[in-house]
Amino acid sequence: MEIRDLFELENDTTFQQLNQQVNSFNTLKILKLENHEIRHSNILAWLLNPKENHSLRDYFIRKMIEHLILIDENSSNPQYETVGEILNHSLMDSHIYREVKTDKNRFIDLVIVNQQLKFILLIENKFYSTESKNQLDDYLYFIQQMFGDFTIIPIYLTLNGEEPSNQQYFILTYERIESILHTILMLYQDQLSDNVYKFIEDYDQILKEKFYPNQDQIVQAIDIYRNHKATIDTLFEETSMLNKQLQFESGYQFEFIMKYRNTINYIFKHGQNILSYSFEQFVQQQFEEEVLYNAHPTIPNLFPPEWNPISHIQLREPSYWLGKGLIVWFEQTNDNRLCLIAEVGPIEYTARLWLLEQLEKIGLSFKETSKIEKARRTRFFSKKIDINKWDDISELTQAMLDLYNSSEFVLLRKQVAAILNNENPVKEELTKPVEISTLNETKIQIQNAFRKWMESKEIPENHYRVTSQNLSFKIPLFDAFKEKLGETRENWWWDNGPFLFWMKLNPDSLYFTLEIGPIEADKRVLLMENIKEKGIKFSKKGLTLEAKFNRIHSETISIGGLKESGLLNAFNALYNNKDLQNILEKLQMIYDETVSKVE
Repeated sequence: MEIRDLFELENDTTFQQLNQQVNSFNTLKILKLENHEIRHSNILAWLLNPKENHSLRDYFIRKMIEHLILIDENSSNPQYETVGEILNHSLMDSHIYREVKTDKNRFIDLVIVNQQLKFILLIENKFYSTESKNQLDDYLYFIQQMFGDFTIIPIYLTLNGEEPSNQQYFILTYERIESILHTILMLYQDQLSDNVYKFIEDYDQILKEKFYPNQDQIVQAIDIYRNHKATIDTLFEETSMLNKQLQFESGYQFEFIMKYRNTINYIFKHGQNILSYSFEQFVQQQFEEEVLYNAHPTIPNLFPPEWNPISHIQLREPSYWLGKGLIVWFEQTNDNRLCLIAEVGPIEYTARLWLLEQLEKIGLSFKETSKIEKARRTRFFSKKIDINKWDDISELTQAMLDLYNSSEFVLLRKQVAAILNNENPVKEELTKPVEISTLNETKIQIQNAFRKWMESKEIPENHYRVTSQNLSFKIPLFDAFKEKLGETRENWWWDNGPFLFWMKLNPDSLYFTLEIGPIEADKRVLLMENIKEKGIKFSKKGLTLEAKFNRIHSETISIGGLKESGLLNAFNALYNNKDLQNILEKLQMIYDETVSKVE
């Protein structure tokens, strides 16, 4: 790398704009709040307390209860109606308790007691960690024994709306918390002190970056990375060396890295986004004729050719997507899956209402608000698919092909085309049985057996992935490490955590691996030193600052000719391997003795 390369990067106006945005002042980021569950709980306790100095009174707690009602998955909860009744009263007499100790020496994150209304909100907060065995049952039982005559509303608060093991718990997400904070910032600016407003704004920004990454900034990062790839790659490698030991160097390059390292890390993480490249390959493989599309870096989109008749319907907003009244796009979801979405856009109202009503006739359903005249956009299809490696173009391309050619979406495309052509769409399509090759049939059998094995291990869907090439999963211990050590410095598989189990899927064998990913270099070296002290073997390079990946256990097992029961036994044999269980016991010791104390 030449000094001229640094001059060119520093004088790139897009780089300077992004640098200013990435390094905007945020008190809570300085305190490194993002990954620590206990600090999120402290902030929530402050917000939920009507008597606290934020001057919001009971607004936050009321809004949180409202969102319990708004979440569709909660509608089947037996206490759904009871929650709504609570909102008929003032909640000013609610008292907030943190880390309530149970009779089994466990600690409930948040307990909200209202003596006047005789109700209790029990909140178990999971940011990165996951529930341990019988945890939710024990918490609810403890509170029930303490407050037998109270109405008890248990809440399971997670990043992505994970389903609780105990069905009495209401689901709540941090995305909903962010929504409440956003509303407060819009409505209460004049009523809050400057310090309180700034604090809430900083916390909202942390959650917003988690759930709504700034698309403009990501596009800027991709643009910078493409124009200065070699320079960014070199600088990123250098930044990993800065935190381990005192290091003072003379020269422009060292000063450049010290000044811009946050921006360099941001560009490297987001600039390698390969969604658009994968989308272009998908378009080439899927379509023989010309197709209208935009290989956007984060939301690549297209207009299916068979929907062309909608071109005759006038758009109320000519700038909508590709200029048509319908659109299909792909996006990465909050839980790191790939999603295909189809939407009706802001076409002329009479035609829009007609189209929605026709879609209802084939079995789709819409909220009444989608049919009012001011409604602009209405999604009518979405389907997710697992992704193991987000840096693998071929995997992403194949996932797009699988989603677009799924039986549900193929049928829907034909039905929409028939509607637009004033034809009668069939509600079901009779298709000839598709012949599945022996190879694919074997893979499907392995995938299904793996899902059953995950279910038997009580590992939730959000904690494993199944694709045509790889199977992967994590356990609660890995999330505990992630909460303390943070996410990986670059995209790594789907979880971006310190540890992951993965299997290479072959028709006759499974290659099973426990691997450590590219977390921050100084934390990684400390972790590897602890692992070495415990006698866990790995490559010597794992102790260097440059190291990114290390396999600390691997095994290959033959599965040729095995049916479901045999495959389940094979998965159990891999996981119950004495050497692996010994490693997991040592990792638990490392966490308890060292990592749990990391701040």
